[in-house]
Amino acid sequence: MGLPGAGKGTQAFRLAAQFPNFVHFDTGGEIYRRVSDPHFAADPLVQEQKEIYFGGKLNTPEWVAGLVAERIHFYSDKNQGVIFSGSPRTLYEAEAILPILEECYGRERILVIEMKVSPETARERSLNRITCTKKGCRYPAHRSQGGKPCPNCGQLLPESGTQADEQWKIAQMGTRLKEYEERTKPALKFLKYELAHVHVNAEIDEESVFAKVLEAVKRNLE
Repeated sequence: MGLPGAGKGTQAFRLAAQFPNFVHFDTGGEIYRRVSDPHFAADPLVQEQKEIYFGGKLNTPEWVAGLVAERIHFYSDKNQGVIFSGSPRTLYEAEAILPILEECYGRERILVIEMKVSPETARERSLNRITCTKKGCRYPAHRSQGGKPCPNCGQLLPESGTQADEQWKIAQMGTRLKEYEERTKPALKFLKYELAHVHVNAEIDEESVFAKVLEAVKRNLE
């Protein structure tokens, strides 16, 4: 968990590669796919969520919790672990999802990792971010990697500045940071009280962050 731009997605992708029996579930990516899917163009609830999403605000907690709960059961039934990036986002979601995680995996196997960066770093990273366009991937990369193979799926990453569908994240950055402070921090506080947790200085380089994240996860799995 952490601010937009803290590196949650990047580290989750790397963890999933390190632990093949774990799946990276990107809540934001799942919401994006759902609200952008033409099959839901006539669904008033999804269209309402689409407006909220592209406005930079957090989606309706009950709706998001339903999506997440569905995937937890799906992966658990396949005996797969889950690495979340961007979930839970609100106190409601945290309180709704925790009992499901405990039922499926056991409280002792749940670890909360808080990735700490300043708002200034979050803004700078968002300005320099591009995202893989392959369906089901959406790997976050630095714009300097534009035109190069995606580290996750191998498809060429988009050239810097060509992702119109990602520009809203920059335009709505102030709103997104405010939403985190007012709505996600209470969820984080709740989970830190209930579960094992660590915090990582995510201002440092990606490799050093991953080393700390990996160490924490391995300790939790012992």
